[in-house]
Amino acid sequence: SSGINAEYGRAVEFNPHVPQYLLEEKAVILPPEHLLKRGDSEAIAYSFYHSSHWKEVPGSVKFLQCFWKDTFKLIPFPLEKGIMFHPYTIGTEETDRKLLPSFHEVSVYPRKELPFFLVFTAGLCLFTLTLALLTHFYPVFMG
Repeated sequence: SSGINAEYGRAVEFNPHVPQYLLEEKAVILPPEHLLKRGDSEAIAYSFYHSSHWKEVPGSVKFLQCFWKDTFKLIPFPLEKGIMFHPYTIGTEETDRKLLPSFHEVSVYPRKELPFFLVFTAGLCLFTLTLALLTHFYPVFMG
């Protein structure tokens, strides 16, 4: 079981767009003539040609549905080095937009949101810094 989990983790890290297409959360269209490795176009092509194989194996789609969002939480941010693969390049989204038809909504590398506590702490530090600078430069008005 841990071997399967590791393989799913590697697969989701390599191309996190694929599960959305295999689970039919996004519409699968005809794949483009050219593919971008690890891009949305590759995910579309993989899902187009292999979704029937996934459906033939009992429980595989259900396992993917339960597993991929938890696996995605373990994937490093795009700017950091991945566990198994290098991070995405900056031009991935733009290249996919050129490869795919204009009516298709390109799946952007799923971005992680910063935790609220981190954003709150940064805002509080910025506010404190502003007060400290105002007190330093304008002691008569602040005092």
